[in-house]
Amino acid sequence: MDKVIEHLIAGCRRRDRNAQLGLYERYVRALYATCLRIVVDPREAEEAMQDAFLKIFTHIEEYSGEASDAFEAWMRQIAVRTAIDHVRREEPEWEELPANWAIADEEEPDEDAVHYSVERVKRAMGMLPAGYRVVLSLYLFEGYDLEEIAVILRLRPASVRSQYLRAKRKLIDIVNKEG
Repeated sequence: MDKVIEHLIAGCRRRDRNAQLGLYERYVRALYATCLRIVVDPREAEEAMQDAFLKIFTHIEEYSGEASDAFEAWMRQIAVRTAIDHVRREEPEWEELPANWAIADEEEPDEDAVHYSVERVKRAMGMLPAGYRVVLSLYLFEGYDLEEIAVILRLRPASVRSQYLRAKRKLIDIVNKEG
């Protein structure tokens, strides 16, 4: 592990304010970006990020990894869960499906025909319903697979897969309409 991070973690475990500030300054942008992708509203994302740091500082004794990338992943997981908690306050519409539900073969939009730009996709993500936005953000940006997302959101894997496919279609439709 990076010696600087080791030093910051040790300081945070002693509740050293300078170490906490150092850790905050080192990771604030990454955790804010993670929260913003899930929450969308900048003020709400800032609040979620601050809550995540409070949880990190409160529970840092629980971190037992050795690699700095594992520490960042641990913090990012806390930020993701905290951002999801903020979204849950909005009461997103999670669509729970029966366990034996099968996805119908629907015609997929031609993704190659859609011309993407980062700004168009960001705007479109912001227009998605909260449930769709959370599933897409966790899958596309945070790297969770659908099974992991099902565990995080406490939904059946079939429901998450359905949410993902519908969110993807809706995102493509919004980008097409915008363009």
